[in-house]
Order: sequence, then C-alpha cells, then structure tokens
Amino acid sequence: MTVPYTKPHLTVDEQVELLRSRGLVIEDRQAAAHWLRMVGYYRLSGYWYPYRERRPDSLLRPGQPTREDHFVDGTTFEQITELYDFDRRLKLLALEAVERIEISMRFRVGYTLGRRGAYAHLDPADLDASFDAPRPDKPSRYAEWRDRLASEQARSSEDFVVHFRARYSDQLPVWVATEVLDFGGLSVLYSGLKRTDRDEIAAELTILDSASAGNGRALANWMQVLNYIRTTRAHHSRLWNRNLTVQLAPKHMSSIAKLAHLRASGPSTTSRLFSALCVLDYLMTNIDPSHTWTADVCALATERLAESYALQSQARLPEALLAARMGQLSKQIRSLTVGMTMCGLASSPTCLR
Repeated sequence: MTVPYTKPHLTVDEQVELLRSRGLVIEDRQAAAHWLRMVGYYRLSGYWYPYRERRPDSLLRPGQPTREDHFVDGTTFEQITELYDFDRRLKLLALEAVERIEISMRFRVGYTLGRRGAYAHLDPADLDASFDAPRPDKPSRYAEWRDRLASEQARSSEDFVVHFRARYSDQLPVWVATEVLDFGGLSVLYSGLKRTDRDEIAAELTILDSASAGNGRALANWMQVLNYIRTTRAHHSRLWNRNLTVQLAPKHMSSIAKLAHLRASGPSTTSRLFSALCVLDYLMTNIDPSHTWTADVCALATERLAESYALQSQARLPEALLAARMGQLSKQIRSLTVGMTMCGLASSPTCLR
C-alpha cells in the first residue's frame, strides 16, 4: 500500500541542519553545503545509509525500512565523502578493465564469425538456431538484435563507417559491425553465435568447463554482468555496496580453480561486486598477463580503506562489528590478489561487497 509523498523541498542549508539534527557530525558547515551542491543529498544518501542506526528486530515490519533516520553515534560527514570518493575511484578502475575486455571481445567475435563470411552476422544460418527462434508475441532475439545494429549504424559518424558507406554500401562486414555495436549489442551477438564459435572464444580466454573444453555459456553470462557494471558506471550510479541485479552464475565457477571460491561462498558473494572484480581480474590476466590492474585495485583498497577504518573507530562502532568487517574484507582482498602480501589491511563498511 502506497502513501502520499509529503516531504517538503529543503534548501541546502536546511539539508545540512537536518543531517545534524539526525546525529551526523558536521564540523565544517560550508564544506558540507559544498558537497551537497556538488553531488546532491539524494545521491549521497546511498553512502550514509550503512551508518544509520539499525532498527531493533522487534520493531521490524514487512515493507518498512530496516534503518532509523538517526546516525550511529559519532558518524561524521567526512566518512560519507571518503566513501563516495572511494566508490568514484573504484568505478574508474572497473571501467578501465571492462573497456580493455570489451575491445578484445570486439576483435574475437568479429574474427571468429568472420571466418564464416564477411556478412555472417546477417545470415541466421551462420548463427545458433535458437537466436532466430520465434517467440510468442514478439520478434526473435535475432530480429531485435538486427534492429539494434541498424540503429547503431545509422547513428554512427565514425570516420571508418562514413568511408565504408561512401565507397561500398550501408551493409558493414562483421569485423566492422562489431566496432559499431555497444557492449550490450556485442554481448547479445556473442550469445547468438553457434556453440562451437562461442566455446572457441571461451577456450582462448581459458574459460573452461569440467571437461576442460571452452565454456561459452560462462563467457556469455560474464559479458552480461560486465555490461551491467559498464552501464552502472556510465550512469554514474553507486557501485560500492550494490546488489548486482545481473549476477554471475555460480555453476560455471567450480571448474575454474582461481574462481572456485566464488561458488563455495554462495549467492551472497556472486550477487555482490567482489565476484565481478574477480572475473575482471581473471579476464584481464588472460588478455594481458602483464597488466597491473589488480594491483591498482588493491592499492586503492589498502589506502582508502585504512582511512575509512580509522574514521569508523572514531565513530565508536562496536569492536565486534569492526573486527567482522575487517576480517571479511581482508579475506576477499586476499582471494582477489593471489600471491600478493597485504599487510595491515583495514576495512571500510562492506566496501567491496
């Protein structure tokens, strides 16, 4: 049952006062007002949510918030902005990895499908039969993808597309079409390849099943998750502490030694950011073994999390809660950085979940 929205418009100064009235420590009112003008109250609220008092279980009712409006005693505005900045930097690193993987997949899909013919992407016979299978009350996945491709081509003003149209035609060969598609369209095309083609590309990236054969289903799932991460970053949405609505399938993890721990950890891990970071690390290592991306992620975590941990201590959170948060994140970071010594690692609240 919905209720009318009655909250009034508040000036920025009134927003600062509201936060102070709820127990948030704000030592510099002008700095807080600057942050609210720069980022916005509503966007920052996602970062201060974990610092709000949790409602006692006896007061919880279905459909009601699990948090009170009041902040945990000692929580500071600086903690919130530190967490926001950590998430901003983490998103930049995530986008860097996704970009490199996306570029590699553009080549691999165009190259593999191109062996069947320059225009194999326009011939359903060169794709998986299920891709063009009719569906009740709507076009096939292939028909929807063709519309998507046509739209992307029509919008493109890239020099190579303009040149090709002027010299040849509007029909782009597959190794050109894959450069026009966005990552979502590329993911759909990959999922529509014949199984032998999907498995071949997966095998090149050492994504194998229990029989040590290429596992194209796993890679198709991973591409969907990475596209979700990419879209989240493109919309400047919060990545930290996010429940991934597009999730990794645990069943594909057990045959990959470096990722088997994700299946053992269950859905609580595969639905969170940590699992996607592990997959990014795995793909980056297979695409470019000399990469330093994982070390960069861990350096960010070590630096920023130590600061956040100190701020949490100042907030006088219960020692048991601090210890649990530190231990859980330390375990996750160690899993992500095999062979890397992370001495003195401290944690912020559920930062890589």
